Amino acid sequence: MNTSLHPAAEQWVGIINGELACHAGIIQFPMRKGWKRVHRLVVLPDYQGVGIGTLFQNNIAKRYIDNGFNVNCTTTTPALVGSMRRDKQWGLVRFGRSKSGYKTMKTVKKTKLKALTDSTSENRITYSFNFKK
Repeated sequence: MNTSLHPAAEQWVGIINGELACHAGIIQFPMRKGWKRVHRLVVLPDYQGVGIGTLFQNNIAKRYIDNGFNVNCTTTTPALVGSMRRDKQWGLVRFGRSKSGYKTMKTVKKTKLKALTDSTSENRITYSFNFKK
């Protein structure tokens, strides 16, 4: 929920007719060996609403799948949720709010680091999808 890029994320950009159209960051899924997750997906306003983000994300996911990884995307963005629910290559595996008693949430809250506590999902509904091989 900020503009900084994670230093361990692999960065991907989508160029259309010589112009930057989209960006994605892919990172190792914490505590899940062999899994990558979409850390950040951004589609510039001129390219939104026509399926570029999902197509871009799918092509990136296929590259990781081909290299033996599984891929996950967790989002709160309504348009992306709708697009991924319609896309047969993404399977919805979880939705809802994280429970405040969840061990990780307690650990995050103990750090008292605003960047971490602001990124928790206990106050919003999230949707988690896995890319299907």
